[in-house]
Amino acid sequence: PHNALIFIHGGAWIDKTNTPQDFKELCQTIIDDKTIRQDFSLYAIEYRLSPEVKHPIHLLDVLENIYQLLQQEQIDSYQILGHSVGATLAWQVATCNKELDGLIDREKVDVIRSKLTKCYLVDGIYSLKELLEEYPSYDYFVSQAFTNVDQFKDPQASYIDLAPHVSIHIVHSYKDELLSLRQPNYLISILQKAQLPCKVYIDDLGEHNQVYSHAKLSSYLINTFWN
Repeated sequence: PHNALIFIHGGAWIDKTNTPQDFKELCQTIIDDKTIRQDFSLYAIEYRLSPEVKHPIHLLDVLENIYQLLQQEQIDSYQILGHSVGATLAWQVATCNKELDGLIDREKVDVIRSKLTKCYLVDGIYSLKELLEEYPSYDYFVSQAFTNVDQFKDPQASYIDLAPHVSIHIVHSYKDELLSLRQPNYLISILQKAQLPCKVYIDDLGEHNQVYSHAKLSSYLINTFWN
């Protein structure tokens, strides 16, 4: 079986300095690890940025690219790791449903959801309402990505569309200077109230843009990806 890990980069939907290359060091660490006995593939995908495009184009790009990847590389199952808004997009992939009808072929969404097995959400944004209450100045990038904040489907509504076969891993660095623990705690509380399982890893993984290349993150992935 062809198993894959797909990376989605962050950058607040607007930052051109965050690219798929963010994960190059992390991928090399995984490739060099001699304890891994199973075959796998590593991929990173791109999406268009704001203000040139607005929601839901970022998500539609991610879905189309994942679908093309699954077909072209004949991937049987895959896992996603998203960092920052990449984690936002990863959660949206795991929970997308009928709200995208008319924007993307339903059969593509079904294939994407059926082959997804794990979702690693790393230092992510999960609620825009919570984000802007804590950091009002972040409206400078949110307003570029969304015509209206109400367009964002909060986890309070989206968790019901999480497929039961998808394992959620919430990872966050308490040294993150851009996002506090309020975001992961918010998502964790929703999953707990809904009695949906998730794994949580909170540690010193460096500052926000150090997390995706941190040795502790690669160790966590190696210890959980194939289990």
